[in-house]
Formats: sequence, structure tokens, C-alpha cells
Amino acid sequence: MSRRTLRLRKDQDNRAFLRDVLEAFDFRLIGEEVIDGRPTYVLQATPHPGYHAHGKYGKFLSNVDGKLWIDKQDFGWIKVDGQVTQSFSIGLLIARVQRGSHIIFEQMSIGDAVWVPKRLELRASARILFLKTLAIERILTYSEYRASADSSYSETR
Repeated sequence: MSRRTLRLRKDQDNRAFLRDVLEAFDFRLIGEEVIDGRPTYVLQATPHPGYHAHGKYGKFLSNVDGKLWIDKQDFGWIKVDGQVTQSFSIGLLIARVQRGSHIIFEQMSIGDAVWVPKRLELRASARILFLKTLAIERILTYSEYRASADSSYSETR
């Protein structure tokens, strides 16, 4: 498969996920904050009653609520802070993510309304095949982005 085809498929997946997010939640403006010198709108995201998932990742959305920080200048999302409110399964009951699992995902602008990952914090608990409980605590940081020849962005660690 060509790089262009892979990039187009990823773009379609991203758009489908965004569509699911917009349908899955009711958003309410709860304030304004400044993050890393950028003014933001703070939105509360509450699962929309009766939402039915469409995309492959959409099914977990009705089991999560949280907050979003949206950049006032170009409307990119700077931060998402979500918590699992009801346990849900991944795969055919292979793993069940437990209530209380928590994720914080932050992005940064590298110009021209291009946003890239900055930090991911995950604190989660899952049951694997109903036999074992797995506790996950991870913090990943991303930095030193540079433009590549095809105008996409890559990262170095």
C-alpha cells in the first residue's frame, strides 16, 4: 500500500472518530483558561443519552466523560481530560477497561493550525480474559518535532 493511501485511510479514520465524538457528547462551556500562554475555552463533555457508536473506536465514548480545552485562536484542542464512568470491553471480551480509568492528552501547536501530541498520561485498570487485573500507569512526552520532505510531521524521542 502506498504512503499516500495509508495517509488517506488514516485521515478518514480521524474524521470518523471526530464525527463520533461530536455525536457522542453534549458539550457545555464551563469557563476559560490560559494554557502555555494560549487562551482557551473549557468545555464539559457529557455522554449524549441514546448515542450509538458508528466507528471502530466510538463504542467507548458513551462510557467516558471529561473536559476539553479548545484554543481560542484556531480552535485546535490543547488538552483532553477524560475518565471512564462505566466499564467497557475491548475486543470480544478480551479486556474490560474498569470504571475510574483516567487519561489526559495534551497537544501543542507548531504553527499554521497544526497540532501535534505533547503529553499523554494514562492511569487505567483492566481485566484481561476475566482472569487477571492489569494496572497501567504511563506518562509519555513528545518533543523535537521537525518537518519531513513530504510536509508531514515526524517526532524524535
